[in-house]
Amino acid sequence: MSDNSDDFNEWAANIIKCENRFCQRAVVSRVDGTCPFGHKKGDTFTLTALHAGGMCGALLTAIMPPLVAQHYGGSLVWSDRTGCFSGCCPENARVTVDVQRQDNTSGAMLKENFPWHDMTGKGYAGIDAHRVFVDVEHIEGNCMWGHSVGDRIEIDPFNVNGMCCLLYNQLYPYLHVLLSGETPAWATMPHSIAGECPDIFNRLAFRIHIVPRQARDR
Repeated sequence: MSDNSDDFNEWAANIIKCENRFCQRAVVSRVDGTCPFGHKKGDTFTLTALHAGGMCGALLTAIMPPLVAQHYGGSLVWSDRTGCFSGCCPENARVTVDVQRQDNTSGAMLKENFPWHDMTGKGYAGIDAHRVFVDVEHIEGNCMWGHSVGDRIEIDPFNVNGMCCLLYNQLYPYLHVLLSGETPAWATMPHSIAGECPDIFNRLAFRIHIVPRQARDR
């Protein structure tokens, strides 16, 4: 039993070490007009596959595929630049960002909290009408990011609000579905969707749902 436990701990420690060997430095290189989230040219973010670094969720999910590829040591087959790429937000490509992989010299997991950006009153009807919450309902093992059963996290298409990026990216499309007043045909409850994060080993199960703004948080 002890040997098995030691082997597991060594394996887990190696996973953590490999997960944190790289980070990505992202710099906003251009902003056309005004970014509703407030990004400005020169803004700099430190990203990982799990850590949003204070970046707008719409921009983050737009660059997530190449970001994840870089974070795990991959090179982009369509790019002649190793360890870097450029991307832009989905809102008419208003914000452009340059991303460079670099060594995470501390070896520690990056996990910072950033302020919530109030996106009401900016022309987004769904956000003006509803709040979106994610409830963590079950975890098979241990969430590497630190989410726990019973967590309730408020998010929207711009605010990641401390959520693991891989989880946020998984449910991002459904934010727009729910805020449009729709529910997928396969969902079992109206205005609510259940799912699991991409970590098939630890299997975090969540439910995302909307609450009218005039209602109390419940």
